[in-house]
Amino acid sequence: MIENAAGRIARHIKSVVPNHPVHEDDMRHTLIVILNTAAVVLFTIIGAMFTGRGSEVIMLLKCFALLRLVSGGLHLESSIGCALVTSGAATALSMVSINSTWTMVLTLISMVIVLHYAPSGIEHQTRIPERFYPLLTVISFLIVASNLWFGSSWAAIAFFVQAMTLVANECITKGGDNHV
Repeated sequence: MIENAAGRIARHIKSVVPNHPVHEDDMRHTLIVILNTAAVVLFTIIGAMFTGRGSEVIMLLKCFALLRLVSGGLHLESSIGCALVTSGAATALSMVSINSTWTMVLTLISMVIVLHYAPSGIEHQTRIPERFYPLLTVISFLIVASNLWFGSSWAAIAFFVQAMTLVANECITKGGDNHV
C-alpha cells in the first residue's frame, strides 16, 4: 500500500518534471520512508487516543527511532506491516509499567546488545560508509547508556525492543554470521 502510493507519487512527479535530476526509483524510496514515518505517527496517535497514553507513546517512539537511526535492526518486507507493528508495539508498550530496577536492568542489557550487534541491517539503508560503522556502534551505546542518567522506564523499554530487532536481524537474516 505505502510502496504503491510512493510509486504513483514518484511517477507523477517525474511526469510533471521529466528533467528533474533525481531518478524515479530514488524518489520512490524517499517517499516510502516519508509515508512510512507518517503512517507510524498517525497510527500511534490513533492508538494513544484510545489508551490515553499519549506522552508515553511519544517517548517510546522518539527513543526507538533515535536508536534505530544509528543502530539499524530487522526490516519487515512491507512498509504498511512495519507501520502497523511499530505503532501497535508502541501503543501496547505504553501501557507497561516497570520500576527503577527493571529500568536499570533493561538499559544494561540493551547496552550490551547494541555494543555487540549495532549497526545491523543498515547496509542498503544508508549512505554512511562501512568504515564509520564502529562509530555507529559507539553512538548507539552512548544513546542507550544515557538512560543510566535519565532513568526513563519508557526509554529503557524502547531501547530494549530496538536492541532485540538487532538480535533478530542477525539471527533471522544473517544466521548470526558476518556481524560488523
